Amino acid sequence: MGLLQDIRLLAHRRSLKQQLRHKGKSKGRGAVNLNNATSIGILFDASELADRDAVLQYAEKLRKRGKRVNLLGYFDDATDSNSFAFKFFTRKQLDWALRPNNEDARDFIAQDFDLLLNIDPVSKIHTEYIAALSKAKLRVGPSTEYTYCYDLMIDTTARAGIRPFIEQMEALLGKTNIQHEPAKV
Repeated sequence: MGLLQDIRLLAHRRSLKQQLRHKGKSKGRGAVNLNNATSIGILFDASELADRDAVLQYAEKLRKRGKRVNLLGYFDDATDSNSFAFKFFTRKQLDWALRPNNEDARDFIAQDFDLLLNIDPVSKIHTEYIAALSKAKLRVGPSTEYTYCYDLMIDTTARAGIRPFIEQMEALLGKTNIQHEPAKV
């Protein structure tokens, strides 16, 4: 099993690097913060009910602040339900090279978000893939050794959970919201 998994990971990384070479540059990169972002994509692990609820509450909070929010959840186990208030993909919808292979994931990657938030304290290979290929102007996610996935990484322990991760992410993004006044000469 170990050798097969290593081969799958190698195929995944090779495919991703090839796609990143062909990916166009994102427009307006770096000029986005939480206050001026109008469109936000949220990527998250929806497998646990408590985590799912925390992310949905956060998305609603952002909507009340006038943000347009799109969600993409990941379920580790297969689910037959279509009654979720967000689009999702499952482990069964990952191809042999561990790449998300469904329409919802492809649509999410193609959207021009101002801000992409991967709200998960632990980096996962399939969400790294989506974040790396995203057309978002600013990509925020958990700490990973693959720096091409995110423009800003949040380093927390997995035990801390989703809510502390969101709080730390908001605090860091809040520091980028500082308004600079032109120097008076």
